Amino acid sequence: MSVFKTVLAALFLAAAPALAQEASVAEAFERLSQGDYEGARAIAAPLAEAGDRDAQHMLGYLDEKGLAGEKNLASAIDLYAKAANAGSADAQFALGELAYYGEGVKQDYERAAGWYALAAGQGHPRAQVQLGLMRMNGDGLARDPEAAADWFEKAARAGDADGEFFLGAAYLGGAGREQNYRRAAEWLKKAAGKGHREAAYNLALVYDNGGVKPDAQGADYWMRQAAEKGLPEAMVGLALMLHDGRASGAGGERPADWFEKAANAGDPQGQFLYAVALAEGDGRDKDPRAALRWVDRALIGADEMGDGFRADAEALRARLAEEIAAARGGRQ
Repeated sequence: MSVFKTVLAALFLAAAPALAQEASVAEAFERLSQGDYEGARAIAAPLAEAGDRDAQHMLGYLDEKGLAGEKNLASAIDLYAKAANAGSADAQFALGELAYYGEGVKQDYERAAGWYALAAGQGHPRAQVQLGLMRMNGDGLARDPEAAADWFEKAARAGDADGEFFLGAAYLGGAGREQNYRRAAEWLKKAAGKGHREAAYNLALVYDNGGVKPDAQGADYWMRQAAEKGLPEAMVGLALMLHDGRASGAGGERPADWFEKAANAGDPQGQFLYAVALAEGDGRDKDPRAALRWVDRALIGADEMGDGFRADAEALRARLAEEIAAARGGRQ
């Protein structure tokens, strides 16, 4: 199975746990998981017409994503609505997502919260997480960190990785829960063990910076897990740990290797630190011109990094420009 098909199947599995209830719908799901979208539609269509809510949800998903045909959002919404009104938590969640993100429809936080609440009331973990985020951020609902953490905990106790991560973050930052680094680490570790890269990154920081008993090996392991899963800030974190000797290099890797990966991923701090590596010849051949290009990229995103970052980047840029001008003058 291709990676694309595997990801689609995984996404649908996360959104449709009820499909196994009906053998014929389960057969349609099996076709879907194998990438046979036409076969899945052929099985689900008559069941949906007969009023099967799980089949209606599946057809809605196929129409929304444009699988086995052109995208048809109007049809998807109609099918989701039929399934949702028949009690499908997955379809209720799907309608909540459309309203929340405004994908092809008018963004409407109030409507999104209503659909999420219906799904969450049936124990839908992803809907519980979304309600928690809306409460934490004040998106269309009164900001209420404690209520947000309650929703995260419901999802976490159901084994949802996002729920575990956000509950761990609540304990870590003291938002909606009394700050408790030990509990934060426990929940973050559960999520990290499921492959949640943000949880792995934050767990590494807890182990590295304290709050719990320092664990250099654990910090190294989880930071690498997050970096290898493509999280740019973890790439920077691993590079800094390698630079300071707090992480074990693999196969002769150097800090500049991870700074470069973070830079190419668009992380301003990674771009700046990779520019420093090029400017100093640290892990790379010294190349002031390439360093200047990277520090210019870093400055584009400097506003989100704070005044100190901008000052350091501008100072490096001035130094590099001076070096390049001096080298050019020396050749005249």
